[in-house]
Amino acid sequence: MNVAVIGAGGIGSPLVRGLVELPWVDQIWVVDGDQVERSNLPRQPWYDEASIGSKKAETLAQVFGARVHPMAVRVDRTFPWPPCDLLFDATDNWPARLAIAEAARSQAIPWIFASAVRWEGQSALMRPDGPCLRCLFGEELLEGPRCFEAGVVGFVTLAVAGQALELADRWVRQPADSALDRLYLLEGREGALWSVGLPKARCSHGIVQ
Repeated sequence: MNVAVIGAGGIGSPLVRGLVELPWVDQIWVVDGDQVERSNLPRQPWYDEASIGSKKAETLAQVFGARVHPMAVRVDRTFPWPPCDLLFDATDNWPARLAIAEAARSQAIPWIFASAVRWEGQSALMRPDGPCLRCLFGEELLEGPRCFEAGVVGFVTLAVAGQALELADRWVRQPADSALDRLYLLEGREGALWSVGLPKARCSHGIVQ
């Protein structure tokens, strides 16, 4: 099975680390146009002083080997998607996230929504015939603060990456499991994890615009 991880930061880099260990993962595309910065090093241990200034996607490919294919570009609606069976959203902005959602729905493949800011994280498996982002968050998708603006706690990004990996592995092994049809929420200060059911009504939004 081929997968793509969009975003190679606090969530994306541990995602790639976990994916290379899963037996059902064949090829991994890592998509990120950003360069490694010094501020990344405390929360993203796969980068070091020597990698500062290099492309994150290319650095992860060097670290994790031939199964990891770097695409050092930003995702938008014109992005040429590689052939994948599952997409992982590890971005920090709505335009990229909406482009992922649109591509996944148009290709009829699932994707995993994963985000973190400050002490909070959330993740969900988004099925191609299930609810979309507007179903979850309403018609007005407001751009909130991004990680580099508001900050994020390192263990929160790791926990969200772990939850995303668990959702993916469960989907591969038990695709009809009802536990997949939930939005998982993390509050890092209390160490609390809970979930809410995704909307059951058929999505009426079509392709996410």
